[in-house]
Amino acid sequence: GSMSVCPRPLIAVALLPLARSIALPAAVSRAVWASHHLFERPLQESLLEDLANVKVPAEEDREILAFAARPKVPPDGALPVLLVLHEFWGLSGSIVDKAQGLADELGCLCIAPDCFRGETTDFVPKAIWLALSTPQQRVNADLAAVLRWAASQDGVAENFPVGVLGFCFGGGKAIGFTTTMRPDAATVVFYGEPVLKVEALAALSAPVCGIYGAEDPQPTTNRAAAARFQSALAEAGVEHDVTCYEGVGHAFWKDMGQIERRETPQITAWRQSTTFLRTFFDG
Repeated sequence: GSMSVCPRPLIAVALLPLARSIALPAAVSRAVWASHHLFERPLQESLLEDLANVKVPAEEDREILAFAARPKVPPDGALPVLLVLHEFWGLSGSIVDKAQGLADELGCLCIAPDCFRGETTDFVPKAIWLALSTPQQRVNADLAAVLRWAASQDGVAENFPVGVLGFCFGGGKAIGFTTTMRPDAATVVFYGEPVLKVEALAALSAPVCGIYGAEDPQPTTNRAAAARFQSALAEAGVEHDVTCYEGVGHAFWKDMGQIERRETPQITAWRQSTTFLRTFFDG
């Protein structure tokens, strides 16, 4: 609209204390984090319907919009399945591009579902609201439906290996899903809020990869949070590979252009996550 970009973090600061589920100090912290997101956000000019290329049947006659990517060069064997979970903006062009890039790199069926059930935004306060008002159990139900749909797709093996990779909001939801619903699925958390309860992590039978930025100001995803995640995974006896990259903050991998240009540390994080998933899929 006519509003300039600059006041938006201030709006975030004003609105955040109204969110009943977070206390005031956390609210201010989230506002700082949100403003960091704001100035480096992916452009989201496409409507959700334009981004999605499949409609996945779910319970109560609902449909889940999703983008499904197949590798441009089909692999020799059956396809593993990778779920890619978006940030708090919702499904975006950047996520669609990453899903296609990951499908090509890993030779897998990659599915990026709309976890917000029809919502997408580039306005920070709405993004925060969408994240706060989307419970893990609802996401779990949708991801389970997506995996049921994946099982019926051409080229997917009967007992296909599953990976779940998420960014920011989606990273937290990824580890929330695997610890409660799919302990046999590999998890990749890109700067998402980690599960830190050792007994919850101990349910996992598959490995976890965590990627964080050392300059991230958010207490749930900063350097200390990454260290706590690593310690909890070790105590739980879960195979893991958690790295905190120096010189970058939250949401440092914006788009596939950074990978094509071999920007660091984005290319290093890309190699870490794809090597991790390839090893798991080939296992």
